[in-house]
Amino acid sequence: MTLALKGLQILLVFGVVVFLSSKLENVGWDRVMASLPDTPWFYVFFTITFLAYPLAEQRVYRMLWAGEAPMSFGVFLRMRVYNLAVLSYSGEAFLAMWAQRNSSMRNRRIFSSIKDSNILSALASNSFTILLLALLFSTNQLHFITDADAQFEYYLGLAFAVGIVLVPLVIHFKNHILALDAATAKHVFLIHLARQIITLLAQVAMWAIAVPEAPLDAWLLLLTAQLVLTRVPFLPNTDLLLAGLGVTMMGMLDAPKAELAGMFFAAGVLGQIYNLGAFALAHLPGMNRDNSLTTEKV
Repeated sequence: MTLALKGLQILLVFGVVVFLSSKLENVGWDRVMASLPDTPWFYVFFTITFLAYPLAEQRVYRMLWAGEAPMSFGVFLRMRVYNLAVLSYSGEAFLAMWAQRNSSMRNRRIFSSIKDSNILSALASNSFTILLLALLFSTNQLHFITDADAQFEYYLGLAFAVGIVLVPLVIHFKNHILALDAATAKHVFLIHLARQIITLLAQVAMWAIAVPEAPLDAWLLLLTAQLVLTRVPFLPNTDLLLAGLGVTMMGMLDAPKAELAGMFFAAGVLGQIYNLGAFALAHLPGMNRDNSLTTEKV
């Protein structure tokens, strides 16, 4: 049985590497190199957006599973790649299987922790989305998004409805929905919220550096559109939808469409390069060692 599971794991790793490699191969390396921005700050901020997720998840589970499982950074790098490059929630499935093999925790505790973290992460994202929607509504700018794509009236309504229902529901019934105590739940929520804010600020900085001619309002609109898309469940090709919407909105705001299209292409390709590199890096022996015990002893 152990040999079969090991074989399945190797097959899964190989499949992810082939999947990511094929994405890059289909683009064409000449187009990849031609589209990448020259300024190093673009890559600095892109790296921040990439690493914010695994660093935050590692911090959350180091708190939830303190001393019960090795909190190696490579595990959360793989979790990020599975979730954002392969399939939504496949990262959580991977983490649950990893915890079953590498800890003495009961399955109920593993799944309960992952469920609570996901709910609090969704709560942070929905709270931020509602805040941005309210800001754009108060400044009469939401029409730029709906005018660019008629489907976004449905997406906006759905995201707003989910947020309005989810946020008060979790707050009111937290003792029945969450297994975590109030202090731990608050800490986990703040970690997810901080990660959300850092990621979004770094993303806006990355966009502004790549296309400095675009007004700040355009990036706020695009950021809101991205958050709305992430709140709509089972929506395919969100990157393509966002890129198309962004190019259309930039035309409405007299911003350079060609530069924006190039920036989206560069960011998309760079994301696949980072995913492939991170997935390979996560399997190095040193990346699967938990250094927290060493840190505590020093």
